Amino acid sequence: MDFKGKSVVYVGGFGGIGQKCIEELLKREIGFLFIFELATNDEYVKKLKESFSNCKIEHISVDMSKVATIENAYKCVMEKINHIDMVVNGSGILNERLIDLSVAVNLTGVIHSNFIALSYMSKANGGHGGLIVNIASVAGLEPMAFTAVYSATKSGVISFTKSMANPSYFQNTGVSFIAICPGGTITKLLADLQSKSTFPEFFEEVKKSMGKQALQSADAFAEEFIKILEIAYNGTVWTVEGGTVKNVD
Repeated sequence: MDFKGKSVVYVGGFGGIGQKCIEELLKREIGFLFIFELATNDEYVKKLKESFSNCKIEHISVDMSKVATIENAYKCVMEKINHIDMVVNGSGILNERLIDLSVAVNLTGVIHSNFIALSYMSKANGGHGGLIVNIASVAGLEPMAFTAVYSATKSGVISFTKSMANPSYFQNTGVSFIAICPGGTITKLLADLQSKSTFPEFFEEVKKSMGKQALQSADAFAEEFIKILEIAYNGTVWTVEGGTVKNVD
């Protein structure tokens, strides 16, 4: 994919992975960047604008658990530019105590974002086509016992992405769908993991049974993320784990 001048929506862009992926996209001279994130980070947005002055950058507050805010955010984007080239759905939470919110943010919100973005991007609706990237997790491919709810939501994202990539849909919409699954990555998502796990009292026992997990940096993931976007095709699912990239069948 040629990134220069493209218009990009990045959902969840203030997280550890999100920030690094955004910076990689900006290095490729995208033309427009809209960051969908509930929290504000004016200092970071200001830094991006100063470092990448050729790109129009804007933060739009979005609560991924509320479809109305997702709809309003995309409407705001379309009022400012006439098309969207790429959407990255990268929002997510990990807290097994918050079951309903986890499903709403990690799965339901992602589904709504896909359909709303598609309504604007689809050639059948007068759009230009494009690419929608859903950030899932290796936990969605190999469910993790200590994050049962999180794993379930990420499995759902992968299945949904594969379904949306049906060739008949692509022929009519011109929009490709891919999923990228990070392995263990050093971000705030993993902070205090035991207290957020499915059964905190069994956490250490389950952890031992799974063996030692190699962690990667957010920078390392972002470097592979951008390479995947350059070669990925409709319906593919990719893992980025410990510095190794795989196209998963």
